Amino acid sequence: MNWNAYPVPEIVPPLADEPAPQASPQRDETPTVLEMVAFFTLAGILIMAIQAIGAGVVLHWHLFGRIGLRNLVYQPRFTIPMMVVSYGAVLLAAAALYRRVWPDGFLAGIHWNFPQARRYRIWLPLLGIGLGFAIQLVSNYLPVPKELPVDAFFQNALDAWLVALFGIFIAPIAEEIAFRGFLYPSLRPWTGRILAAILTSIPFALLHAQQVGHAWGPLTMVFLVSLVLVGVRERTGSVAASALVHACYNLSIFAVIFFASGGFLHLERLKD
Repeated sequence: MNWNAYPVPEIVPPLADEPAPQASPQRDETPTVLEMVAFFTLAGILIMAIQAIGAGVVLHWHLFGRIGLRNLVYQPRFTIPMMVVSYGAVLLAAAALYRRVWPDGFLAGIHWNFPQARRYRIWLPLLGIGLGFAIQLVSNYLPVPKELPVDAFFQNALDAWLVALFGIFIAPIAEEIAFRGFLYPSLRPWTGRILAAILTSIPFALLHAQQVGHAWGPLTMVFLVSLVLVGVRERTGSVAASALVHACYNLSIFAVIFFASGGFLHLERLKD
């Protein structure tokens, strides 16, 4: 057989001076202070604008009857939908904005990734539920006003369901992205972990101050909960993990209210 009839293709070695392909540069693992400020500025503008427009429409067309703005903000059928729309607009706008800044995208930039270890699937929900029951137990021994502004959101079963569903499924996601996704990691390189956790937990507690009538007892409990959530985010490197703990914490609180009020049907029992 004539092997010359089947020529072997020539193998050409790469040129020595040919540059090797470069990997795309990786962004810093945490949002910067400037990126954090931009997020909160964007959030503040959108939330205020959307809620102002919504309140203007409702009051102009008397969709809730002859009601003033002060009473309107305590109507869950107005407040909850407005917050859902506001939070959704903020997250969509932030995702579009930071996709241009962060090569790996918005979710990767805020570390919205769930831990791979199986043990987290068990102890994270248990931590949230246990934390909720522990906080409620301790709160029984703290000075808490008999009537709180948040009680206005539990006037009937429909309002209670709206607040509970929002508190379990929507609020933890939005709050964790804001405080543990942006604020805490942007402060940590400058202040260290402990001070960053404290500086993150103070505004987190103040966010809930109006709901509890600025009472120091409940605010202290919210502050401690925030420290735990920061610890979860630090330990797992995941904002999704702290959001899960946050959601389970809220779930335990609403579960107590649910069973104490006979499925939200006898909310007057909560005042006894």
